[in-house]
Amino acid sequence: MKELVILTLVGVTSLAAYLIGARGLRLPGRALGVAAGQMLECVGLTLLFFGANLGVGVLAVLAARALTGGFVSLFLVNDAILLPLSLLQALVFAWWRAASGR
Repeated sequence: MKELVILTLVGVTSLAAYLIGARGLRLPGRALGVAAGQMLECVGLTLLFFGANLGVGVLAVLAARALTGGFVSLFLVNDAILLPLSLLQALVFAWWRAASGR
């Protein structure tokens, strides 16, 4: 039930944004497809940065274990903020690439 409420909420706000953009701001409809493609690119980059962040974190923990001989928990890299920070990395990288004309 909770998932349905969330999906409905996102659907309603997306429809409202579309109506405001199409009617109020007179944005062209074909640009929406380009924007959706850029969004998917950012999702992919986010997942790449997330995987890289997790991988580097796990390697750092394993290296700390090997170098110190003590126990270092892998839970150090299990933090909910890692995904939003990976999104920010992806956005900056995508905008940097766009600003450079590539």
